[in-house]
Order: sequence, then structure tokens, then C-alpha cells
Amino acid sequence: MKKSLSAVVLLAAAISCSDASFIVRTPLQSTGVTLEGLGVELDPHFISQNVTRDDGATLDDWQNIVVRRVKMMDIQRLRVMLLPHWWEPVNDNSDSQIADPKGFTFESAEMKSVYAVLDLAQETGAEVTLVLWGCPAGCSFVDETTPSQGQRHFLCNATGTNWVTAPGDNEEFAECFSVVVKHLIEDLGYTCVKEITPFNEPDGNVCELDQYYQIVKALDCRFRKDGIRDKVRFNLSDNTDCRRFFLKGCADNISEYADMFNSHTYMCGYETPNSYSFGWEKENNDVVKATGKRHYVGEFGSNQCVGATRQKDINRYERGVLITRNCLNFLNAGAAGTSYWSLIDQYYNRDAPYDQMQQLGLWRYKKSVYVGNDAEGCEGDYQPRPQYYAYSLLTRFIRRGDEVYPLNLQNEYAAGSAFRSPSGDWTYVFANGSEDDLEFYLVNENDSVAPALDKYLYSKATLPSDDSMLASSGVLNSTSRGYKVSLPAQTVILLEQQIQK
Repeated sequence: MKKSLSAVVLLAAAISCSDASFIVRTPLQSTGVTLEGLGVELDPHFISQNVTRDDGATLDDWQNIVVRRVKMMDIQRLRVMLLPHWWEPVNDNSDSQIADPKGFTFESAEMKSVYAVLDLAQETGAEVTLVLWGCPAGCSFVDETTPSQGQRHFLCNATGTNWVTAPGDNEEFAECFSVVVKHLIEDLGYTCVKEITPFNEPDGNVCELDQYYQIVKALDCRFRKDGIRDKVRFNLSDNTDCRRFFLKGCADNISEYADMFNSHTYMCGYETPNSYSFGWEKENNDVVKATGKRHYVGEFGSNQCVGATRQKDINRYERGVLITRNCLNFLNAGAAGTSYWSLIDQYYNRDAPYDQMQQLGLWRYKKSVYVGNDAEGCEGDYQPRPQYYAYSLLTRFIRRGDEVYPLNLQNEYAAGSAFRSPSGDWTYVFANGSEDDLEFYLVNENDSVAPALDKYLYSKATLPSDDSMLASSGVLNSTSRGYKVSLPAQTVILLEQQIQK
């Protein structure tokens, strides 16, 4: 967790770099964006689906693995799926303007799994974005006697062929989701619920732009009617990769209903230069700039996708460097934060075949379930992947309210950022995805004090043998020239200002 300080940092002087390759200077101006925090996807299926599918997962695993690790990582944001049949399996009544309390199943197994995620967020102070994923073309319940089991949900439109569709009635859709958000916030007291996003990736054959506008307006109207619009922000667009037309349409036509915007990307890989990933996010920010709203990276991973459930590099050590470098590029370009897909490997349906298990987590599932190449290197249940240690550095030390100061490492495959907290202390992160060792002096032009910095190193040699967080590997002191930083190839270094005593 970021350390609080009253002292300011770092040296601002002209220096010689005779014994290092170059100088990295922290700019006088930040990106102008204070961060919303870094997060992960944690869809609420572990208890309802994994624990009930007879793979050996238990409720104790939720508490002892998921809850404990989220606390260690100090994650500040959770993006969480909601599907409407979990609390409204059949229409409560024929009047979309009047909700019948008896028509909702708030104690279903699926909703209890949602509550477990929200309990975790509530306990840790994480902010939750609820994503109203869509209308399911086939309802599935742990309790198989539930009405509409295996059927098309009543909210679905008549023509949608995706596994989730747009609604056939926008008012019914708005009623359904307003009822559950009101229940979560007012009846159950979940203050962690801060945002909603209508539809996951609506540009992907789920919802046309014109209908999306109308859905957002219907949601806004219903949330106001139910007295909860001022209790959640609307985080809109949720578009994929370069389908920026959806983001632009939202910015141009419904900005007054948006509190912020977000987009997803799975285009940036090991061969992708900084200028591309930085440019992708900068264009997003340029689109929404006129609205005065912020842009967030709502999902990201690597570009080695195999369908929606696999990425070929998921177990590679270098992936930890890659996702850190991509994250820094997004933040340097003006993003208000990032959300990694996803926290854990898990099934989204307890009856799903093996190839439908999401295997994009920061750690694995039960060792016994993995087969073929997926089992390679798997040494135990819930084994952390290398990226777990890298992304944890970011979630632990880059905090809500920080300002971002982009750093230029003069290499298209090495990225750096300086982060200044509201109390004035500094954190520096460098990710070197190149094959070259880098050496440079770090000079902060903003302040005149240069305290010692705790150094954290993500490298093959420093990975813990268990799920412990990376510990400080030493202290970096300043010289008359600044801080001399050695950044080996394929490593991440985080420098954290020490507490002044």
C-alpha cells in the first residue's frame, strides 16, 4: 500500500550522465488526470458454479484463496458481471413501471455468489462497476427447478442470436436493473457499488448504437424515478479495440448521460511498440475530451487470444512485463485507470465443458482439471502465474487519486511512469520489454528533496515460491546526479518513496 508522507521528493538539477546511458526527467506537468484506481474483472461465479461442479473447489477456497489474495493485492476496483435471470427469472408482472417485489429471487444461488463478491469489495474498500451483461438466450440455474431453466429470457429481443441479446423492451430492461441496483445499495447497504455499465461490449453484435442510446436514456430515467441515479455513475460505451465509432457515437450523442467512458483492448503484444498502445488510448481520450469526462480501459490482456477463453502466453513470465508496459502506456496517454481481465480462472457455468473455462486469471484453478498444454508447469491448486506478482505491484502502489507523469525511456519497448499521490509522495514504475539492459539517471524536475527509495524487482530470479507479494529488494539512494537506475531486459522495477521519520 502506498506510504503516506509529508516530505516531497527528488532532485531537480542539470546533471552529467557520463556513467549512464541517458537521463530520464519527470515532466513538470502531469497528464492532468487523477486516477480512479487499478482493478480486475471478478465475475461472481466461483461460489455458484465452481464450488457446485464437483471439481474439488470449496467455500473455504473462496475465503482462503480469493479473499486473502485480493486483500494482499489491495485491489481498488472490481468489474463484476450481472445477468438478469439471477433475480428475475420470469417477468415480475406486465407493467414495466411498477415492480412487484414478489417477482424477484434475491436469494438465488447466483445472487448469493454476487453478494460474496460485494462483501469482499465492501471489506477492502474496492469500488465496484456492475456490468449489465445482456439478456441471456439460455437461462441456467444452480436450482434446476427455477422457472425458465434452459429457456430464452423474457427480456431478450426476438431476433438476437448471440448468447446475450439486446432487450425487446427497453423499459422492462431498465426496471429489471434499477430494481437490483436499488436492492443492493438501499436494502443491503452496499456502498461499494459505484458504477453501472449497460452491456458488455455492445458493439460485438449485441446492440446497435441507436438502441444503445435509448437503453441508456431509459436506464437514466428509471434510476431517477427510483431515487438512485445520484448513487451510481454511468460508465458507457464499453467498446472493443478499434471499434471507436461506438465510443464516438456515445460521446457525440449521449454524453449528458455519461459520467465516464471505457473501452477494451486485446491488440497489444510483445511486438507492439509503445507508440501504438499509447496512441490507441490517446485517440480514445481525444474522442471524449470535448465531453469533459474521463476514459478508462475497462478490459485488457495480450493479443495472443484463442477465442474468448484462452491467450497463448498466459503462463509466460514475460507476460508480467507486457501487461505492466501496456498499463503504463495507457496511463501515460491519459487513461483514468485499467482493469485486467481477469482475476481468476473459473467456469461461468457449472455444466460447461473444459474448453469453456476462462483461463486468463492471475492464478489457476484446481490443478487436477488442467489437461494437455494447459497443465504444463502446473504444480498445485490455485497456482499464481508470474503476471500475478507483476500486476500486484501496480495494484499495491498505484492508488486512487494519484497523478501520472509520463517518463521517456527512449526505447519503444520500455515504458516508465511517475505517480504523485495527493499527499505529494512519489512512486516510479519501469517495464523493460526489450532485449537490452537499460541504465539511466532519474531526475524529478518538480521537487528538490531526494529521499531513499525502496526498490521492488519483478524478475525470474525474484518470483516468490508461494503467493506472497514481492518484497523490497533493496534501497536506492540519490547521488549528486540523481538516482542511477539499472533496468535489466524483461524486468519491471518499482521505486517507492520511503517514509520520512
